[in-house]
Amino acid sequence: MSKSKILVVGGTGYVGKRIVKASLAQGHPTYILMRRETGFDIEKVQMLLSFKKQGARLVEGSFSDHQSLVDAVKQVDVVICTISGVLYRSHNILLQLKRIDAIKDAGNIKRFLPSEFGMDLSQMGHALDLGQETFDKMSIRKAIEEAGIPYTYISANCLGSYFVRNLSQLDSLMPPKDRV
Repeated sequence: MSKSKILVVGGTGYVGKRIVKASLAQGHPTYILMRRETGFDIEKVQMLLSFKKQGARLVEGSFSDHQSLVDAVKQVDVVICTISGVLYRSHNILLQLKRIDAIKDAGNIKRFLPSEFGMDLSQMGHALDLGQETFDKMSIRKAIEEAGIPYTYISANCLGSYFVRNLSQLDSLMPPKDRV
């Protein structure tokens, strides 16, 4: 059976590096989108070089350069996006809209797995303002469905590393010392 060629967007992040390792371990030709800005983070560069030694292919692309995204997508069958939507880091989840446009323009993707790591968004229409930014992913779902891209959502129901360390209190990175 032939293996899918997989592009991982966000391959050096918390979830992304695990997806890359799993894809390589399964023997899939694995591509990692490498943004130019990554060159300024030595740990990420070292991680990318390690993945390259293991057989991953590094593909340069930028969310500000549509053609580079299309060119990257044209090389693969499956796109897995692991862009973070964490509030205390840069909230990049809506960059997936640019990825969706590139997938639509490339026209060759058999499956797209958007960054859906978190709670089931279809159940969160009543969120308060503090959490609403996290639920911007609903616009991603709508764009994917309107583009007619084959997709799979994986909802991990709030990854523990984001919520356990601060006991689900989004206004702090550390757990409170005076209350639980």
